[in-house]
Amino acid sequence: MSNTNKWSQGILQKIIEFFNKDTVQLTIKSKMLDPILNHILKKIFPYIILICVMFALLLLAVLITLGVIVFQIRAGNIDIKPFTTVG
Repeated sequence: MSNTNKWSQGILQKIIEFFNKDTVQLTIKSKMLDPILNHILKKIFPYIILICVMFALLLLAVLITLGVIVFQIRAGNIDIKPFTTVG
């Protein structure tokens, strides 16, 4: 093992030990990660709400369509023929 490799491994080990400390992890979380995540969530929250509303409207449209089809079948306005194969 060369001198440079030992030196770089030593520095890497010190960095790992530094970031494994609870106080450092708490500081990074509270000062860096939480503000970044809060900013991202504030920016995408309206889009999440929009997607939920669009999904609810789509589900409502599907249920209404299904209801109309079932009502038309029961009223006898739609003639359903059994599926037959050709051949």
